[in-house]
Amino acid sequence: MYDMFSTDLKLADYIHVSNPENYSGNQVVSSICRELKQHRQSVSNKDIILRLITLIETEQDANQHDDYLKALEYVVYSTPDDFD
Repeated sequence: MYDMFSTDLKLADYIHVSNPENYSGNQVVSSICRELKQHRQSVSNKDIILRLITLIETEQDANQHDDYLKALEYVVYSTPDDFD
């Protein structure tokens, strides 16, 4: 049987980046990054996560909602833990 969760974790490890502009593999995240850049000089992963949460809470279209959830998962798995 195909283990989707472990495959996702391996992919997340592979795409681990610290600069939000490097999320070229995810169109939703790239679009949000461009949108946020119009209003601020720099965009952090936290900014992208907060925007995605807002979009998830307000989206009525089920397909778009799923896209936002996948994008949020993509960013969260790609964001280093801050335990300092």
